[in-house]
Amino acid sequence: MSDLIVTSDLGYVEDAFTWARKRALAWVQTDAGGLPSYWAGYPSRPMFYSRDVCHQAAGAHLLGLDAENFAMFRHFARSATAGRKWYPLWAFHFDGSIAALDHHDDEHFVREIPAVFDLTYRALRQYGWTGDRNWLDDPDLAAYYEHSVGDFVRAHDHDGDGLPEAPGTGDIFEGTATYNEHPERPLTVAADGLALQYAALLELARHFGDDHRAAAEAVQREFLTWWDEDSGSYARGRLNDGSLDFGWGLETSWFVPMTGLGGSGVRAERFLDFIEQRLESDPPPNIEAFSYLPEVFFRYGRDESAWRWLRHLIDSRDDYPEISFTVVEHLVAGLLGLVPGAPEATLTIDSHLPAEIGWLTADHVHVGDWDLRITQEGRHTTEITVHSGPGPLTVRVGSAGPWILEPGETARVTSSQTKDRS
Repeated sequence: MSDLIVTSDLGYVEDAFTWARKRALAWVQTDAGGLPSYWAGYPSRPMFYSRDVCHQAAGAHLLGLDAENFAMFRHFARSATAGRKWYPLWAFHFDGSIAALDHHDDEHFVREIPAVFDLTYRALRQYGWTGDRNWLDDPDLAAYYEHSVGDFVRAHDHDGDGLPEAPGTGDIFEGTATYNEHPERPLTVAADGLALQYAALLELARHFGDDHRAAAEAVQREFLTWWDEDSGSYARGRLNDGSLDFGWGLETSWFVPMTGLGGSGVRAERFLDFIEQRLESDPPPNIEAFSYLPEVFFRYGRDESAWRWLRHLIDSRDDYPEISFTVVEHLVAGLLGLVPGAPEATLTIDSHLPAEIGWLTADHVHVGDWDLRITQEGRHTTEITVHSGPGPLTVRVGSAGPWILEPGETARVTSSQTKDRS
């Protein structure tokens, strides 16, 4: 387990971290079953679900649960077979057995297109956090990555546009296009599926070559045509008749900015405005849906909005495991703006502290084999100490730097881009 500690001038932050850390670690099931694992799904169901594992993985890493992350991702990867048309299974028990609740047989099991790509995207993000080449080289994972963007797409792309389609019935046992299991009208292609396909392809391009980047750009080009100028929004997806459905889609809406699928600029900002307005008028009914929102708004520098929804999660003290794990992630990686590059021995830090927080320190943050203390004071000063590590770590603070820190060194960087080092 990790010895991660969070301190702040705002006691609320410290209390929130203490609660989230304790609650998340209580969900670990490694000693109770045959597979290193943690609870990821409804508290009433002793299982781990693909969507939940994908979203809990970053917080789990910060809490030292790398073995659990790897075992569960690989287990999902192994379940995606030609007989299942390259869909991974939806849920497993902690001993690794298939959750019968969600799998009747290989023709009738819960399957949602976004999960196929989410597993690839989030697994490769774990390589960025850990630097562990098993995330690239493990035969089951490596095969899954290629199947997810290759064989899976070919098996479900019936019109040849490079985008996999669902049957459009809305039945999760037949397959759905979206993580939103209760859309107003069933979709054959959904924006959250495209968002995660795009994100998975970009991660693959980073590690396996630019052929994947070209495919990501093709997905984005198609999606950018889904714009409605009057409403200032992108379509949530495509209906059975081929028409686009514009409106509020919950995950189908906010996964677009979360992954950067909608790009940047005026349209991206208008779409974020649309999302913020609809969150006020028509919020999601389930608490776990809110757990993505801080990530959405941090990405675009809407830090007060991100903090508002992070506080919503914290104040809920909800027992759904995704809440405690993602609160850990948002309090550390989100507020400090951490972008790890363990394989390249790099780290980028970019403050997202809201006005309510004067300073925040995260101690014993692990990026690869580096053990770090990071303090952020408002938007103006960052201090980073490399407690230990295998060699120099290259650090950027926002657009400033890079600076190369050896184990045992501390750097203090101000907004004027000067640095004191000891």
